[in-house]
Amino acid sequence: MPTRRLVKMVDRNAMNLRWTFGFNLESMVLVDLTAEGHLAMFYAIGHTGVIFDYEMRQQRLLQGHTNTITCAATSDDKKWLATGDMGEKDAMIIVWNARTGVPVRSIFDPHIGGVVDLDMTPDAKYIASIGAGPKQTIAVWRWTSPEETPAAQHDVISRDLQTCVKFRRDDVREIMTNGSQRVIFWSWEDDKLKFYSPALSSKEFSSPVGKFTQSVFIPFSNQAVSATEDGDLLLWDQVLLPALDARPSDRCAVKLLKLHDGHAITFISVFDSFLVTAGADGFVRFYDLKFRLLAWYEDLDVGPIASLTFTSPRATPKDGGYLEGEVRIPNFIVATKAGKIALVNAAIFEQYSKEERKGEVLVQGFESPISAMCAYPSSSKLFVVTTSGMLRVLDFESQAWLQQKVLEKRTPTCICVNPNGQELVIGCTDGSVLIIGVSDLELIQRMSQIDCEITSVQFAPDGMHVAVADAHNCVGIFRRERNVLESGKEVPWLYVGRYRSHHGRIVGLQFILDKAAGIIRLVSLAQDRVIVEYDLSSSMAATGVVVRCAITIEETAVPTALLQLPPGCQQGEDPNKIFLVSANSESKLKVLDIIGLTGVHDNRPLEEQDSHCLQTLLGPTFGPPPHRLLTLPPDEQGKQYVVYATPHKVVGLIKLPLDGNPNCSMGLIAHAGEVAEMCASHDGKLVLTTGGSDCGIFLWEVDPSALEASAALGGSGIEPFEALIPGGKGGELYDEMLDYFYLAQLRAQGEDTTEERKVTGLAPVEAVPELMQAFGYYPSKFEIRDMVHEVRRKGKDSVTFSDLVWKDSCCCQP
Repeated sequence: MPTRRLVKMVDRNAMNLRWTFGFNLESMVLVDLTAEGHLAMFYAIGHTGVIFDYEMRQQRLLQGHTNTITCAATSDDKKWLATGDMGEKDAMIIVWNARTGVPVRSIFDPHIGGVVDLDMTPDAKYIASIGAGPKQTIAVWRWTSPEETPAAQHDVISRDLQTCVKFRRDDVREIMTNGSQRVIFWSWEDDKLKFYSPALSSKEFSSPVGKFTQSVFIPFSNQAVSATEDGDLLLWDQVLLPALDARPSDRCAVKLLKLHDGHAITFISVFDSFLVTAGADGFVRFYDLKFRLLAWYEDLDVGPIASLTFTSPRATPKDGGYLEGEVRIPNFIVATKAGKIALVNAAIFEQYSKEERKGEVLVQGFESPISAMCAYPSSSKLFVVTTSGMLRVLDFESQAWLQQKVLEKRTPTCICVNPNGQELVIGCTDGSVLIIGVSDLELIQRMSQIDCEITSVQFAPDGMHVAVADAHNCVGIFRRERNVLESGKEVPWLYVGRYRSHHGRIVGLQFILDKAAGIIRLVSLAQDRVIVEYDLSSSMAATGVVVRCAITIEETAVPTALLQLPPGCQQGEDPNKIFLVSANSESKLKVLDIIGLTGVHDNRPLEEQDSHCLQTLLGPTFGPPPHRLLTLPPDEQGKQYVVYATPHKVVGLIKLPLDGNPNCSMGLIAHAGEVAEMCASHDGKLVLTTGGSDCGIFLWEVDPSALEASAALGGSGIEPFEALIPGGKGGELYDEMLDYFYLAQLRAQGEDTTEERKVTGLAPVEAVPELMQAFGYYPSKFEIRDMVHEVRRKGKDSVTFSDLVWKDSCCCQP
């Protein structure tokens, strides 16, 4: 393949974001971007922004942040969109062209800890942002200038964390911020910020003032209002007789208005000549600027409202126009804590029927964090369970939400689908194991023999067994066998038993179809560094679970994931044998040959024990070590890949066969925080990932050609591994390694010999440990045993320099 074409292919990503499901519930970001006839809005899911054309049902995905997007604002003409994120490092403010989705300016590290909130002036010339702390600052950015520093900045002299910032729309030299207890008024001139925070006494009003949520200026007046969690509005205004230490322009609290009875006002804004409030009661109310109620929307039926944005103005009636004095309420969109974004046509206010006064759902999301998910084995169905006990079924190809069911009084933790597609098994925090029919989502059987949280569930390939791992480091087995409960009810699943096979958290649980032996095997791997195989045929309800073998595979590193390699995947190995791969905390992948062994914990001296490690390879190093490994089905050319996920942020792809080549793997920032779960479509062309707490799912399209191009450009043979050595080939360390290798050959021939020296290019396998120590890596006896075994199992008793370079790069790299 020509080099120029390879370079173009490398510029592409091996995994490309295609669609998103859900949106952020904690930091509810919603901005209308309707312009030039396109009905669009912006919302965020994790660190990804979504411009959603809800008329054409199309998403434009904005990728650039690495932390969760917490805030967004747009100019009045909807051309410019500013987004901010919050995180310990790499926080950013990005300004986008909202019509093309192209970033035009990035402000790096605008505040320590990121951005809590931001606002943009109507003409888009300035952005005001408030930092996350711990030392909170407010800044005004002239983002169109090339300067990296803000036009004005000031420390927030208040212990109350400010969470909302708003420009005064008719005079952008004034800014208002609020926390839960304090409101601060800012003014800036000559690139300097000044502030005034009026004192607030509980004795000033007949009822106590609740915690503040949001604030806004009333245009063309000196007034401002702050909303509270008690459903009140606190009115700020200039007074004729200010305090002695106050300036004439300073404001003070003058009135407490009760608008949402007992429910938090979560959104407040001024649009045209309306003051609009929305609350946790699910109500939206429109007032004039003298706080007289004009319209109310109390039957939207979409849940507690967290954010609101105004869209296209209300259409002119067909009969020619509005009546004199008629209130022209604009259409609007609301985002709710129930995981819905809904469009509200202002005209429904005039409808008599309650059913006709509901909002139209534009985006269906998740009402709580996602616990687990799994894909249907032969179609594009996806099963998702959330921490609130909701089971949802969606089609990730058509983006349709198909079914849902509430799992009464249960908090799911894991889910798996039967390979025949007829049943689901769900594990719960209380130890319950639920078998549910796929077609109607009806409960088939609930099994409650386990008394602690279920952490993993798996169906056997033939659907005859279910295995579960729990928080007490036990493995439980259920068999499809009709039996009668004590109550007299006949059920299809029999509880075989439970065995505490580990003393560390179980990180891998897998059924294996052994075609050669004609049986199905079950193995588990835990952080105690032990891999266990169970004897399913000998495990009975009367005798319990039987362990076939238990083997220690690590000495110091901690296992993080387990994977079965496809048959014949590893070059030079028996295609009929089954090999497992374990990932560990040192970013290594170990290829293991343990299937079919017998015996529990070899107590012989280490030197006499057998090694079952075929290879120790360098794993992906784009983030933390992988905690999820999944083999994708072969592509059209018969090539296979492994998709992996790390506990934090990163998802990637590894080319098979495994050889430790760093150019044969890739990784990207897929989520702002944890990567809780992942699964793949039945054809392996799509991968789905979720961050769990971000209440969203990302759909990735796999493009292996980019990874193939990276591997081709990285060189062949030993070249990629030489590049891992500090200084590369010909560097000081490389030359020193070569000298030690020649010394090992001389010592093998005898240091005092007078015979002619022969440069064979081979060093005895016994010299490998000393050579590794000379290279700066000090292997333990356990690792030495595995190293020697890797060489001798191939019928060799010596190694080449290339072998040592490969081994050094695998061992010494993190």
